[in-house]
Amino acid sequence: MKLISPKLHGLIDYVLIIFLFASPVLFAMPKDVATYTYAIATGQLILTVITDYSYGMFRMVSLRLHQVIDVIISIGIIVAAFTLFEYDERSKPYYAGLGIFWLIITVFTDYSKKRDVIKAPIL
Repeated sequence: MKLISPKLHGLIDYVLIIFLFASPVLFAMPKDVATYTYAIATGQLILTVITDYSYGMFRMVSLRLHQVIDVIISIGIIVAAFTLFEYDERSKPYYAGLGIFWLIITVFTDYSKKRDVIKAPIL
């Protein structure tokens, strides 16, 4: 059963973006790790803004494509935690946890357009 609607997924995306942008400062990440984190945050912000759902602004990417991209990103982050960030004991659990969280959100989200009941908020 899919517990998360596209509307709730959009809210989670924006909270995740804020968390990603704040993480390098909050966790005193090394410069190279902070750069990767900012890149992931920027990519997720772009994806969220261009997705065709309640909180998307430009609606160029379908929810199904958003789902595929989320799966690829979450698995990539988990793999990176154990390869690219293996040397840093703080970055490894951060990225492993982030990837697992992202994958759980992706698995439990219903990406059907019919559950997305509201239009984009007025900015």
